[in-house]
Order: sequence, then structure tokens, then C-alpha cells
Amino acid sequence: MSAIELISARKGIDSRLPWGIGVVGIGLGLSGCAIYQVQEEMELSQVEAPSMFVEADVPSAREAVWTDESWWESFEDPVLTGLIEQGLDGSFSLRGFVARIEQAAALSKQSGATLFPTLNLSAGADAEWDGEVAATETRDREDSRSVGGLLRWELDLLGRLSSAHQARVLQQEARVEDWRDARLLLSAAIAERYFEIKEQQRQLEVLRAQIDINESLLKLTTLRYGQGQASIVDVLQQREQLDETKARVPEAEARWGALGYSLDALLGRVPERGSRKWDSTISSPPPLPQVGIPAKLLANRPDLRASRLRVMSIDYEIGEAVAAQFPSLRIGLGVDWRGNPSFGNAIESAFADLAVPLFAGGERRAEVRRRKAEMDEALAAYAELFFSAIVDVESTLLLERKLNERLVLVVAQLQSAQRLLTEARNRYSQGLTDYLPVFTSLSIVQNLEREIVSSRRDVLSARVGLHRALGGPLLNPENQPLISRIDE
Repeated sequence: MSAIELISARKGIDSRLPWGIGVVGIGLGLSGCAIYQVQEEMELSQVEAPSMFVEADVPSAREAVWTDESWWESFEDPVLTGLIEQGLDGSFSLRGFVARIEQAAALSKQSGATLFPTLNLSAGADAEWDGEVAATETRDREDSRSVGGLLRWELDLLGRLSSAHQARVLQQEARVEDWRDARLLLSAAIAERYFEIKEQQRQLEVLRAQIDINESLLKLTTLRYGQGQASIVDVLQQREQLDETKARVPEAEARWGALGYSLDALLGRVPERGSRKWDSTISSPPPLPQVGIPAKLLANRPDLRASRLRVMSIDYEIGEAVAAQFPSLRIGLGVDWRGNPSFGNAIESAFADLAVPLFAGGERRAEVRRRKAEMDEALAAYAELFFSAIVDVESTLLLERKLNERLVLVVAQLQSAQRLLTEARNRYSQGLTDYLPVFTSLSIVQNLEREIVSSRRDVLSARVGLHRALGGPLLNPENQPLISRIDE
């Protein structure tokens, strides 16, 4: 049974017992009478979600719907999909989370084993000789053998053992949600890095195109200066514009390379050079998905699910601590054969061991108070995380909308600046003005061209942040291989 399968059956404590002894049935009838009632479907009253997201009340948000695909597939970018799949498969940090899940699964199995009887077998042999005898005489030896078996079982009369087991199972489930949260954060980080690399690649292409334009204009102004139609100031201004544009290239190349190495680290591979020359087109994100109601965050965000599971785990630990204040009962059956090699003598025994806690200086009551205080702390942390998640969604929705508005304005500004540049160049060519209007308009246009590239990437980054805030959605992890099988 895999860890995922194991945790999906929290209540499914295996009742297939390999014994037919009557005392076991008696024990089953007596056990399970818990004195502390845990809340299986805990209502976390401290968390009151609003009925809807304020920033989601826009037509585009109402028209689109979530899909069952991995969230990155909504971008319809095969390169992005391949990178994320590679990262999820090769990440060393995710392997660490898997190892922690394995540890929790083992602890869960250990705690579950306490619910069932233990059977111990023993065997021994010894020999005895008579005391001192003469050197010429033979010493008498007496051989004996022993074989024994002991069946021991602590009855779960008040639910202490089952509560401890359920707490461990819930802790294991929380570890799985931690793994899912790590997958979400890693996939978002890879997507962010991918879009940043594309941005820098596009910036380099824009810079090289601008350098070509600036070189052409420098030739033009130099020619006009040689013909006496322009001043040396015109030539110097254009040369300064060319040099300033060229100076931007090394910085952009350094940023592109550093982002690439950072992506390699996220993918869990050795850094490579020149392997990240992809299509530099920065497309718009898909239509804004329907974000649903805030309460759905409880089901979508793995960090919230993990926090909720830990609250429930502490609730079971409270039940364990309460039950520990009361007597515990162990029963057992034993058979012991002793004697000569034929095992002619058998001793059968049965026992019941009732342990009654009388005085421990208030230790057990203090443990109950400690667990309840932990519950209060966990509930407060859960509520804080939930409202923080709502703020994340609201903020990213607002950010994406405003970034789109800004992008529209910048595009319109660029169009106006391009028309102004065309008019300034025409007037300069006709000798109606000096070069300053051309120089000024050219600087504005080229700055806006670079700004639009960054703005388009900002919109994509905001969409990635929205998916991260909403918790995906991810593919159903139950349909994916997670960790190796755990031996039963």
C-alpha cells in the first residue's frame, strides 16, 4: 500500500486479525469507548470567509472556469510544460518532502500496531552437572529444554491508543499536503523564471534592433553634417543615444544568463550555457479563470489543508492525553513447556494487568492543558493563514487588472510617441527643425518599447501569482505516483 493509499483510509484500521482466540473478541467488545469526542469534520468557527472575492467581480472572471488540468497548461506553452514537469521530477527538495512522508507513514504504522496483540516466542536449553567428583569418575549431566509463547494485548478501553494512531495518520496526511504545496511553489517559481528569461531574451532583441536604428540615424546625421545641413551637436546627440543603448546590452545579457542558471537550479540540473534560446514572444495570459468563492480555498490550497489536518491531529492528541489520565488494561495468554527433550511438562497462564494512575504531581492534567493550548495556537495559525490566503488572491487579482490597464496605456503611449517621432524626422529631413525633437522622440519610443516588454511579463507573473494564491489547481495527486510502496 502506498502512502497516499494509506492516508486516504484514515478510519480503516485493519480488523483482519490472524487469531481465533476468544479473549480477542472480548477485548474488541470492551475497547473503543472513548471519553473524549474528537471532531472528525471540525468546524473552524474562527474562520468566517466572505461570500465572494471583491476583486473577482468582473465579467472576465465570471465567464471563465477552472479546468482539471495542471494550472501551467492553461498557458498552452509546451516549453513551459516540459520545464515544469522536469523540475517536479528532478527536484531534490521535493525528494526531501517524499522522505518525510515516508517517515510519517512509518510512524503511523507503528502507532497502528499498538492496537493489536503482540505474540512473542522464546526457546532455551541448559545443562547441569553434578558437583565435584574424583578424577576417575564421570560427572552426571542433566539436560533441559524450554519453549514458550506469550500473547499480550493492551485493550483500548478509552480510545487512548486509537487517538494516538489517528493523530499520526493526520500528521502523515499533513506531510502529503506539504509535498503538494512544495510542488505548487516550485512550479510557480519555474514559470516565473521562464517568463523572466523570455523577457530578457526579448529585451536583447529589442536592444539590438534599436542599435541598428541608432546606427542608421548616426550615419544620417553625420552625412547631413558633412553637407552642412546639420550641426555637430546633432551628431553628438545621436552618438550618445547609440552608446547609451549599447551599454544596456551587457547588463541584459548578464541578467539573462543569471536567470538561466537560476532556472537550472530549480530543475535540479547542472548549469548549461546557450540552452535557453526559446521563442521570445511574450503572449498574453489566457482569460482570467473563475476564482470561485473564498471558502473554496479550504479545498484548493495545500498549505491550508495541511494546517487544518494539523489542527485535527492535535484534537486527537488531546483525546490521547485525556485517556492517559484513566486506568489501562492489558490481558495476555501464555504457554510454557519445560523439561527434558520430550517437553513433557506444560505450564499455561493467563493474566490481566490493570494500571491505575494515582499520583503524578498533576503531570497528566498539565499535559491535557498543554495540548489544548496547542489547539488554540493551531486554530489561530489556521485562521491567520486563511485570511492571508484571501488577501493574496485579492491582491493578485487587483494587480493583474491594474497591470493590464497599465499595459493598454503604455501601448497607446508608444503609438503616440511613434507618430511624433515620424513627424519629427520628416521635419528634420526637410530642414524645418534641428535634431533635438528627433532625439527626444527617439529616446521616448525606445524606452517605451523596452517598458512594454517588461509590462507584458509583469502580467504573466501576476497570473502565476494568482494560481499560486488559489492553490493551483493541480492534477489530482491520487492519480500520480508519489512515493515508493511501504511494506506492510
